[in-house]
Amino acid sequence: MLLVKKVLTVFLVGSLCLLFGSCGSSSVAHVRILNASPNAGTIDVTINGNTVASALAYGTGTNYFTVAPGTNITLKIDNHPVAPVTAQALSTTIGLVDKTYYTVAVVGLLADTSVVPPIPSTFTIAQSEDDHTAPASGDVKIRVLHADPIYHVNQGDSGPVDVYVSTPGAGLNNTPPTFPSVSFQTMTKAVSVIVPTTDGNLQIRVAPAGDTNPDADNLPGWDSQIVLFKTGQIRTYVLLNNPTKTPFVNQNAFLDDLN
Repeated sequence: MLLVKKVLTVFLVGSLCLLFGSCGSSSVAHVRILNASPNAGTIDVTINGNTVASALAYGTGTNYFTVAPGTNITLKIDNHPVAPVTAQALSTTIGLVDKTYYTVAVVGLLADTSVVPPIPSTFTIAQSEDDHTAPASGDVKIRVLHADPIYHVNQGDSGPVDVYVSTPGAGLNNTPPTFPSVSFQTMTKAVSVIVPTTDGNLQIRVAPAGDTNPDADNLPGWDSQIVLFKTGQIRTYVLLNNPTKTPFVNQNAFLDDLN
């Protein structure tokens, strides 16, 4: 089986603490941005009027950067889609708590009236608080972000999926999913998983929610194949749409949360 694993390019974001005036303060929140909107093109992101990401490509995330916490922080997303889709800026407010880590994922679709039926806009953000508490000794922590608005069981269906974390090639039938019924725009809680002492390899696989034969029905673009983990790591596994549809209609990516 072909490996379809999109490695996230880490986007270094200068000395943002100088922009936000938070480096000299003991009160800081930590934020990273993920572009998970398949038809928005590259995105530019500003927080409280300060640029935190420019031309951030689809499937790409930034490093964590620091922001002064608050309850009414302005977040603006500008996008650069490919014609005939037109740009649709998004401006909203978010709340951030001191000494807390966050992922802000830009998700959904820009409106597209060039297709039949027309695609309405679902362009928005999904904000999650990130768990940076260390896993148990010998374990890793893994969580899942479902960010594909287009294809799951049927074309156009953004329904839920079951996600399994196992040793490579292990049978999934008659085993409960590690993350059952994960819906679009959902970030699961992190689950602690034992790292095999033999080689450290694990595999993440995805099937339609409630499927009784996940061994046969797992979705290839969301199969991580074999991944080497080290104890103490925390990772976010992202389920993405593949705009090119080649070789699969789905693709996946990892975010490095810790270690």
